[in-house]
Amino acid sequence: MTFKRTLILLGAAALTVGLFMCVGCGGTKAPATATVIANELDGAPCWVTKGGSCYGKDGDKAKFVWGVGSVAGTRNVGLAREAALGRARTDIARSLQTRVEAMLKDYQATTTGGEQFGTAAADDQHIVDVSKQITDLTLSGTEMVDSWISSSGAFWVLARLDVDGFKDAVGRMNQLNEAVRQAVVERADKAFSELDKEIEAQGGK
Repeated sequence: MTFKRTLILLGAAALTVGLFMCVGCGGTKAPATATVIANELDGAPCWVTKGGSCYGKDGDKAKFVWGVGSVAGTRNVGLAREAALGRARTDIARSLQTRVEAMLKDYQATTTGGEQFGTAAADDQHIVDVSKQITDLTLSGTEMVDSWISSSGAFWVLARLDVDGFKDAVGRMNQLNEAVRQAVVERADKAFSELDKEIEAQGGK
């Protein structure tokens, strides 16, 4: 067999193998994103996707701000739990800060010229700063309600902050103006109730 003929035969063999490989590749498709997510959440409790909207209401039941957090990629259960809880607390903080800002703006609107918050130009920034301060300090009352581990090992946590604990924490914040503290405490029940309605609406109820 000549050297040239050998090269031709080797080339033909390589081409044939390549064609078979391409046919095999064409027949294998990556699963759709929706399928991957559905498989990941298979068997998950309601709160994993809907948060606190999964829980019914009792007549005098305290209102809550709910948060959901998750973490994946670690085999350390303790670390996964703390990281997921931290993300759930961040979820709560976002909702709570928005609600506290609304309380403060409502209070500001009832005061002549908003004198409790300084000059008009600084009012909005002051409201944001105070709301962050209140949010950071009252998050200490957050409690973990439930947890779940997916088939892939992702650790999920459900946490909540109740209105009574929130009001108590705000009432003890001596660094805040007394009028501001009182305004937030008085508006807390209504604000949490409105937040509940928003959560229910998002949950399709």
